[in-house]
Amino acid sequence: MKTDFHLQLVPHLTTHHQFWRLIASHFAFSTSTEVFFAGLLLYHLRAIERLFGPAKYISFLFVSGVICTLLNIAVLVTGSTIGLNVLPAGPYGIIFSALYQFYRLVPMIYEFKVFGVAFSNKVYMYLIGLQLIASNLPGSAAAAICGLLAGAIYRSDFAGTRRWRFPGFMVRFADRLLVPLFSSAPAVRSTATTLDSQSQARATTTSDRRPAETVREYFDVLSSQGRTPQAPTEDQISTLQAIFPSATQEQAVEALNSANNNMDAAVQLLLDSTAATANNPPAPAS
Repeated sequence: MKTDFHLQLVPHLTTHHQFWRLIASHFAFSTSTEVFFAGLLLYHLRAIERLFGPAKYISFLFVSGVICTLLNIAVLVTGSTIGLNVLPAGPYGIIFSALYQFYRLVPMIYEFKVFGVAFSNKVYMYLIGLQLIASNLPGSAAAAICGLLAGAIYRSDFAGTRRWRFPGFMVRFADRLLVPLFSSAPAVRSTATTLDSQSQARATTTSDRRPAETVREYFDVLSSQGRTPQAPTEDQISTLQAIFPSATQEQAVEALNSANNNMDAAVQLLLDSTAATANNPPAPAS
């Protein structure tokens, strides 16, 4: 069936009018190499889904797919003069649009040097993306560029792309009929283990907390008086660890506790902590 998924200007679109290929081309790769590298990218790009949330993320996928389809048509029309008449099958555009969001939104955790050249920890994602691009040249490179452009257009909020959401009735329909088919029950975690890890995290970090963090926590406590504190959920902890791979579970729990389970504030706390560690590295042992 792989011959039915790639996108070709002549004769499929111009002669046979197989316009359904404009949609079908986004749904299947044609080689196992592409599937392998795309799977690696999608696994690590789950951080974007957790940052956006389900409603925004599915809207992002739809908008990126539409923009990529229009860009693919433009590439085939203009590229036919230089022999670029075929684009390979697969969700190149959606993946590289999400990779652009990863580049813009996910912070760098650490740097390292190879032969004097500095790289960040995010370079591994870019290398996997290059492997995917090289799997089906030259069409894969053109499709990847279309995806990066789609990601930039979405990020720029051109014509309200970032604010667009699916209508409420479609969301309710998917919530009732589609979510039960794909969702699974969350893992049961012992309450005693959760409380024990939180108490250990507080005990190990209270002594070296910066004055600004202490004042911030003081005002958070004052603002939360009269309410029963809620323990961080497993999803919140997983989201923080996906954004900050070097952060331990205890650090994620401590940040959420300090921010009263506010994800934005917890991310800022971990960013401040990472920046402080980078600016003040530990002294070498004598």
